[in-house]
Amino acid sequence: MTAIPALDEKKGTGILLAAGAFSLFSVLDVIVKLLTAGYAIPQVIFLNACFSLIPILGYAAARGGIVNNLRTRRVGLHALRAAMGVSSGFCTLFAFSRMPIADVYTLAFSAPLWITALSVPILKEKVGWRRWTAVGIGFVGILIILRPGAGIMDPAAFAALGGAFFYSMGMLISRFMRGTESSVSFAAFSSFAAILVTAPMLPMVWQTPTLLHLGMSVVGGLIGGTALVCLLTAFRAAPAAVVAPFQYTQLIWGVLFGYLVFGTVPDPVMIAGGGIVIGSGLFILYRETVLGRQVAADRPVH
Repeated sequence: MTAIPALDEKKGTGILLAAGAFSLFSVLDVIVKLLTAGYAIPQVIFLNACFSLIPILGYAAARGGIVNNLRTRRVGLHALRAAMGVSSGFCTLFAFSRMPIADVYTLAFSAPLWITALSVPILKEKVGWRRWTAVGIGFVGILIILRPGAGIMDPAAFAALGGAFFYSMGMLISRFMRGTESSVSFAAFSSFAAILVTAPMLPMVWQTPTLLHLGMSVVGGLIGGTALVCLLTAFRAAPAAVVAPFQYTQLIWGVLFGYLVFGTVPDPVMIAGGGIVIGSGLFILYRETVLGRQVAADRPVH
């Protein structure tokens, strides 16, 4: 009789942590969008990655030690996954620098479509007609957003799609590593990779930040790392099928911050296409849950 309330309490904790994590990610996105207006993307990524390591490594230390959590025999897969993460970061920040936050989120939410479609050739998974239908409908939503016949296709929109694609590749690679790596190692190695990739670019693009902008970089990195820690804890407390849908709450934050900070409002076409993409993603998540499979955003947890 006491087991059910305890389980519900853990799920509630997972939901609160997930909702908090995605709201923090949205705050980080506002910060990086503001910073990319005056600084090169490699510099923004470098500083963010450096400061995000503070809460990430702190979390690793608290959960058995940094060395134990980062020890791996799968360096190659970690490097490949991290490369996908860095590529996604570059694409997404470029999109943020040119597009409203909510618009970028809408296109980024195509990730479940990419993961489902790519899981067939890469992981040899079987995808039934229901999920293939959802993928097809979701890509129709993307076409509505892009409006290819209207002559207003923006490279930033394709960058946002590229960010979702590379993110999806990273998630698929992580499935090969399921059960053998600690979840915090994914976050830590991604930050290390971002630092290694962007550091050689800094002499060409470095612009000494003002005290305010340096403070924003520090706060943004700490927020991003803390959000990852909250999300990792959420996945430990509740099933992925419970946690993952709360990513879509970022669209609410994107619209709110877009209006309050940047004075932007999504247009009706973007809302219509975004609704289709989000609906398709939620249906795919539902089907994978019904089939007893881990959702696209799932990750191994130790």
